[in-house]
Amino acid sequence: MNKDSVKEKKLTVKVLIENDQVFADEYNSNQKIQVIVNKTLAHLKIEAEGRELRREDGTPILDLNQTIEELGVTIGEVLRFFKKSVKPDRDKGFA
Repeated sequence: MNKDSVKEKKLTVKVLIENDQVFADEYNSNQKIQVIVNKTLAHLKIEAEGRELRREDGTPILDLNQTIEELGVTIGEVLRFFKKSVKPDRDKGFA
């Protein structure tokens, strides 16, 4: 297999967190989403605990082992890595 047959598409992906902090970097389309998460955590010095990565349209990204291409992330798309909102515990009922 020669190098020309495996063309990696590079794209810039931006990740937005609360307080309008943004981290943008260039990735190969065959890199896993986990790489984006790891670089964002390191650059913004935040913890992954309690956070959820979502597409620009609000769809949660549940499988971080997918590649950028498999997920269909497009050039210029902004991913959102916000803290999960806490849902009320319905089992406890009301006082």
